Amino acid sequence: MIHGRASDEPASAAELSSFTPAELASFVRSGTRVRAGFGEQLRAVIMLGRPRTCVPGLICYALGHSYTGASFSPRVLLVGFLSFLIGFSGNLHNAYTDIDEDSRNMPGRLVLIAKVGYRQLFWISTAISIFMVVSAAFIQVHLLVFMLLAVIGMLQYSFPPYRAKDRPIWGLWVFSNAVVFPFIFGWGTEPDEMLRGLVSPILVKLTGAEPSDPAIMFQSYRFVGMVVFLTLWFMAKGTFKNVPDFYGDLAAGVRTSATACRTWRNAALVTTAATVGAYLSLIVLVLLGLESPRLLLALVWLVPITANCVWLVRANSGPEGNRCLKLDMMLSSGFIASVLLLIAPSWEAVAVVSIGALLLFGSDLFGIDSRRNQDVPRMSAAR
Repeated sequence: MIHGRASDEPASAAELSSFTPAELASFVRSGTRVRAGFGEQLRAVIMLGRPRTCVPGLICYALGHSYTGASFSPRVLLVGFLSFLIGFSGNLHNAYTDIDEDSRNMPGRLVLIAKVGYRQLFWISTAISIFMVVSAAFIQVHLLVFMLLAVIGMLQYSFPPYRAKDRPIWGLWVFSNAVVFPFIFGWGTEPDEMLRGLVSPILVKLTGAEPSDPAIMFQSYRFVGMVVFLTLWFMAKGTFKNVPDFYGDLAAGVRTSATACRTWRNAALVTTAATVGAYLSLIVLVLLGLESPRLLLALVWLVPITANCVWLVRANSGPEGNRCLKLDMMLSSGFIASVLLLIAPSWEAVAVVSIGALLLFGSDLFGIDSRRNQDVPRMSAAR
């Protein structure tokens, strides 16, 4: 029993506000549900999936597909949706596994889980993962391979036995795959020759085979260069998203890139250095001749992004940090949308950016997110 209530007896959301973090975590894990109708449960699932955070992955998919030079087709819509689900499903898995730290950082998120049901959330997440793999199998073999890797990585980011998010550096790399895999899916949508271009130098040396067309090889090198950039970019974003959870994660004994820095200020300073450095690495792609110099126009976003990092350093509580994080997602989405439009200006790119904007601003307008300031306790400490 919890607070005099039988473990299987429905509760109201208001009752959970008096629970301690440990009691709240125990309540959710017990499988006890909060009274909610089907519409409210559906809304809770969408909020836990956090559509606004899936926008960069969706745009990166369109960016990856642009490297193939292929025209629009119905399967582009399907794989674009699968790319969106990478982030959405990952957020559901995180909500399921991060009960202890979220009971301190985001108690409102646990109320949403209790509306859906702890066990039901697991099966919903599992069903989405199965749908992603089966759908990929009907499109391309190499897309299926990368989808399996993406799903495995997504699971091991949150779940034992590895749980990469508890390993500061490795966890950031796995987190970056939330945009890297959608970018790769863009290539995997089409049966093109980019893979042959990537392995051509190796095949030439090993078998004496004819080298691939130089144009195809160059396009493959461009693709690899952008993969490296996106990895660095989203690893830096991973350091940012860990800072608002600093005090709750510290109290829960969770080791992240932020808690490894020991203080909020140190974590925010490391985030600032990593963020600025990652964005500036875009210059390397231009210097190597892999991208046009006009791509550097996207670095205009670095001005408000750096200012937001400064605000993060000055912040010292979950709500303040979450405001910075919310703005960072908007700025990051604007930046990667600019990269897409500068590299591949087309009506398809404009359409994807427009969909991303609707998801981002629509989520904020209607409160469809599980990281809201009203759900965050004011945890802070003297710097």
